[in-house]
Amino acid sequence: MNAAWLAGAWAATGIAAGLAPARLRRPAALVAPLLLVVLSLLTPQSGALPEPLGGQGLALPHAAAGVVAAGAAALWFCLLLTESLDGRELIGVGTVGGAVVLLLSTGSPLLFGVAALLAVAALTLRWVATAPTRATLAAGRVAGMGAAALIAASLLLPAAVSPDAQPGVVAGLLAVGVLALAAVVPLGGWAAGALADLPASYFATWLLLLAPAVLLSAFAMAGALPLVAGLAFQHTLLACGLGSAIWAAVQTLRAGPATRYGRLALGDLSLMAAGIGTAEPAALAGGLVLILTHLVVAPLLLQRQRPGLGVPRRLAWLALCGLPPSPAFWGRFLVLEACAAFGAPAAAGCVVAGGLVTVAAILAAARGETDAGDPAPHYRRAAAWTLAVVALGVGLAPMGAVHLVFGAGA
Repeated sequence: MNAAWLAGAWAATGIAAGLAPARLRRPAALVAPLLLVVLSLLTPQSGALPEPLGGQGLALPHAAAGVVAAGAAALWFCLLLTESLDGRELIGVGTVGGAVVLLLSTGSPLLFGVAALLAVAALTLRWVATAPTRATLAAGRVAGMGAAALIAASLLLPAAVSPDAQPGVVAGLLAVGVLALAAVVPLGGWAAGALADLPASYFATWLLLLAPAVLLSAFAMAGALPLVAGLAFQHTLLACGLGSAIWAAVQTLRAGPATRYGRLALGDLSLMAAGIGTAEPAALAGGLVLILTHLVVAPLLLQRQRPGLGVPRRLAWLALCGLPPSPAFWGRFLVLEACAAFGAPAAAGCVVAGGLVTVAAILAAARGETDAGDPAPHYRRAAAWTLAVVALGVGLAPMGAVHLVFGAGA
């Protein structure tokens, strides 16, 4: 099975599970993600990281295969922990996952932009159908604009190296696309607004699949641009990422229990974007650690608190607190190391941004949560404890976990 077949398998499996008869939807929703994990692991892999845009091949790198497989596993845990599951969630998961596979495996700029547009369309259509609010409509507009910017950049990219071209325009379009799809300020309000309106499984599709894929691909984007344009792209991501992390941390301090984790996750995504702007190897390692951390804790912390889940949720918050040996500490520290190598102003901004994110996480862990509703069934407690233990294990051996999930070359 190659990358094209894997993308088709994701889309077909998700749509088939979501459109199954009502009595079969829930069992299908709990089996399909495991099938997608297996298919993703069996797909032949080539290289360590996505190639810079400009080629025509279609091959799934090791790190991309890890993002896809681990994202499918995380979504399985998310569906398992969801209180009301009707199975139609798999329609969005499958279609977005198929587009993400294409996005991560292609070297064609045009196919990259089209895949991003397909992912955004599938995602936001499910969001609007589930919760037709101003926030979900804004998601379609802003994220759709970002995907359109990537398509526009793909049309201009082949000529960007020409002496008569304006590569700065291409760099700006690529930066707009990444900022919009990864929900980085000033284009990130749509994700924060949708967080309060959507069920956990729908928001998790963006957080666990699309956003990590876009950020992982962004590490290679500057390589397709001339030097000056590449620096403009990187500096834009660095400045916007640090500012967005500070904003997300402040909002996390003010957020209620229902949206606190989502706000914090937006802060870590912003730190990853800032790390991309440094173009330092440490930033890639830190970004992968942060991606893996949220893949583990998001299925648990996106859910509402229930009796019996308090201790594993507290452990998951400790994994995000930013104090050693939590996995979030290693990820944010590596991003800080990359910013320090880039320059003193970037390091100072990262200290402020990362410090505020860490303070917000510590306060969230210290506040605790109030139990509400019926006690969680035993299988949900087992799943929650599994995620909590894995999160703490990632903190004890962060680079080993990254190499295991994303490949030895990551």
